Amino acid sequence: MRVAFLTFLIAAAVSAGAFAGTAVASGPPAPGKDLIELTCQGFDQPITVSVARGDDNNGAGQIVGMQGHGIPVSFTFTIIDETTAEVVDSETSVVGGGHAHSNQQTTECSGTLFEGSASDFFGDELPPDVSADDTILVTIDVFVVIKP
Repeated sequence: MRVAFLTFLIAAAVSAGAFAGTAVASGPPAPGKDLIELTCQGFDQPITVSVARGDDNNGAGQIVGMQGHGIPVSFTFTIIDETTAEVVDSETSVVGGGHAHSNQQTTECSGTLFEGSASDFFGDELPPDVSADDTILVTIDVFVVIKP
């Protein structure tokens, strides 16, 4: 279950393409979509990205409130137990085995996918040395091709 949930989070973030924003200011996502907030190099402020739901989605993320979208190239996600300051898990993945969009300029974006209790994130299947009331932080670092 933990792997499926992590895959979902990663897929959602990758789909985002990589930009940040304020989901509250953007309103609720369209049906079948999630909003992800990321901060990207070259942007003056965080932006919100609308992404399709699904745990195997490497599609583009639409920038909310402005023209453009992002196509994910690679990403790293990290799960940190903030209570103990220990990294619980960290994984890196590249789209297309590292050959996708290799001749296009990428932009680095990052954001927080989750921050809350370990029991909310992992459910009953807690990793070793993680307590149910520990605070968990899940971050993402994404390299994306931005298209107008």
